[in-house]
Amino acid sequence: MQWFLIFFYLAIFCFCISKIQIIKKSDVKIQWWIAIFLIKVLVGIIYGNIHSQSYGGGDTLYGFKQGIRVYHTLFDYGIFTYLKLVFLPCHYPIYSGLEKWANNSIPYGDESYYLIIRFHALVALFSGSYYNVHVVFYNILSFSGVVLIYSAFKDELKEKKYLLVVALMLIPSIVFWTSGIHKDGLALLGIAMIYYSVKNLSEFSISKFFILVFGILILYIVRSYLIAILIPILFVYLLFKKLERKLLLYYLFSFTGFALIIILISSLMSAISPLDKLIWWQSAFNNLPSTENSVAVPVLLPNLISLVKIIPVSFYHAFLNPLPWQAINIYQLVIGLQDLLLFIVLAFLILYTIFKRRQFPHLFYLSIGYTMSLYVLLGIIVPNLGALSRYKSTGTFFLCLAIISLIPIESVRKIYKYYNK
Repeated sequence: MQWFLIFFYLAIFCFCISKIQIIKKSDVKIQWWIAIFLIKVLVGIIYGNIHSQSYGGGDTLYGFKQGIRVYHTLFDYGIFTYLKLVFLPCHYPIYSGLEKWANNSIPYGDESYYLIIRFHALVALFSGSYYNVHVVFYNILSFSGVVLIYSAFKDELKEKKYLLVVALMLIPSIVFWTSGIHKDGLALLGIAMIYYSVKNLSEFSISKFFILVFGILILYIVRSYLIAILIPILFVYLLFKKLERKLLLYYLFSFTGFALIIILISSLMSAISPLDKLIWWQSAFNNLPSTENSVAVPVLLPNLISLVKIIPVSFYHAFLNPLPWQAINIYQLVIGLQDLLLFIVLAFLILYTIFKRRQFPHLFYLSIGYTMSLYVLLGIIVPNLGALSRYKSTGTFFLCLAIISLIPIESVRKIYKYYNK
């Protein structure tokens, strides 16, 4: 029955994909989009099997089981209990009639993780309570993020736009973490919705307004700190997007200005101090049980000097750890090779751009600004390499976007023609 439902819903979603206008106008053949969706579903199923076999199910199967528990309240306690658990905010004080569920294994109060439980409880209405059927539904959401983020940047990348799809589908950490049922695929969807809606403000519409609102809401729930990273970067990008010269100065001055604002807030308003929040996050992660995947992260102190000292260490930790020769399993080896290769390619293209005296495009500064900000943040607070790889999956995508923006497509084309005479 499970595989019948999987193929049944795959057929329905593939048919829908072939009819969506944004896909028809994407300059990518519909067959390729369908193939991308099917690949994501396959990777999502593999993701679930890996966690089931090696990690006792992990968060992905735990969230599924809790969602099924919520679904069963529909039959055991009535529709109103089910609707309350699925649609009402999960905060304290607990709503009347939900005490048993809020205090009995369901992670009530954590809105971020509870969103996954809501998803499972809703999909269970159609899935027969089969995990792999849920993977199909989840990946139509994650796939929507791929389509939207491609649509947002395709005009700016021009003939290099197809490389964006390649990055989204072939970079191991991106396709793996955004295809398995976890919050990372939803984070990519939220980012994609925000960029798609504001990319061309001259074409802003009511539909894009609602896409923007839902994108912000999704991101606020699953990865709220990403909004703090996106706001200054998007602001600077939209403000200076028509300029062509001295972009480095504009971006540096703007980012410095935002950094000074954060420092000012930290010194004047301790109740909402970003620095205190970082210290709290770091302490929370350090208090988790240490594993063989954990590395030592310098302790952040509540002063500016400590923050300045820890930034280069945290960036190295998030960017290059684990190094391939330090890997303790096949997954770390793959991710280590991936990150090292991306670093080498990025360094080469930066040097090539400088040597050729080419202008670094806006897209490079937007992408590298997001990646560096995220890597520094995660490098400070996350000591576990497995968790770090998952949390930085959106940063890895933007790192690839920075690389694509620098690729000299004309030179590549000339080399290709030369060797294929």
